[in-house]
Amino acid sequence: MELVSLANWHDPGKRRLEAVRAAHERDEAALLELLKTYLILKGRKRATLSPKTLETYEVGVRDFLAWAWPPDSPAPLVQLLKATADDLDRYVADLQTRGSHLEGQPLKPSSVATYLASVRALYRALEWAGAAQLPQGVVAPRDPTPAYERRPALPLNLYKELLAHLDPSEPALQRDRVAVRLMAEAGLRISEVVHLLVSDVHPRERLLEVKRGKGSKQRTIPLSNSLCAELERWLRTRLAYAAAGEMRVLVNMGGRKAGGRGMTARMLREVINGHYQALGFPERYRGAHMLRHTAGTRFYKASRDLHATARLLGHSNLNTSAIYAKMDLEGLFEVVDRIDEGD
Repeated sequence: MELVSLANWHDPGKRRLEAVRAAHERDEAALLELLKTYLILKGRKRATLSPKTLETYEVGVRDFLAWAWPPDSPAPLVQLLKATADDLDRYVADLQTRGSHLEGQPLKPSSVATYLASVRALYRALEWAGAAQLPQGVVAPRDPTPAYERRPALPLNLYKELLAHLDPSEPALQRDRVAVRLMAEAGLRISEVVHLLVSDVHPRERLLEVKRGKGSKQRTIPLSNSLCAELERWLRTRLAYAAAGEMRVLVNMGGRKAGGRGMTARMLREVINGHYQALGFPERYRGAHMLRHTAGTRFYKASRDLHATARLLGHSNLNTSAIYAKMDLEGLFEVVDRIDEGD
């Protein structure tokens, strides 16, 4: 993460004056610059803050500003530097009933929590600048739906159908098949897949180095024999398509400008969702991250060991991995099928 210019923020006195001015004038760009500076210098992840996290925070702050001081309003509906816990509670309630103030779309409880976290980060930055205080006691509403229901894994029969659809004799489908298997069988996040370099793959050891994991954490992942062999085959195929100097494992194989360049997460997400739609998968089964959940359930089912599951997925908290024990639909089917057998 590149550090922004500190011209207005390095001196405490100037920092306060600039923060107050930005809040009084609804200078969105300056407030977002303050937020970015604070997160890089004082946030939990500091300079390792990912661009995606910053982008998410910025969306939440823009939405809050649209609520507190609509662009077409001559004056704020809520004084930005004097916002109270009651004000933030009203904002959360409005998110629950109305949704996004920028796009007017309904928000899931997890998104409401993310927006509130973004606003808290803004007020921590304003507090750091000496311009305002973070309102205390505001909590995000709990999602009544358990995490293992909100984020299902792809059932094994549908996963096999997906792999059968991805014909490895077709270069583009071979690439997509490798991407899918890296997520569903090695447990990589989509961001980890698109940032994977050829030098991160060690076929002789059957190991994969993830050097750009969440929170900049690194981990080494063992590969199954079949996945390692398929990855090796793809690396030979990509030589005919990769642009000169491109070192990422997954490359774009269409379009004049992007031909041979590394795929983006957005591009890969669209490709994978396209395959789901082509196969007519139920709406419940959408999104690339679902494949990582698929890996989590398979890791746990094979090992019944939360420590091994956490190690493979790169979780620092076992409670995160425990979700996969409850996402094992295959195991539940075995239970209900035994009832049929007993009738």
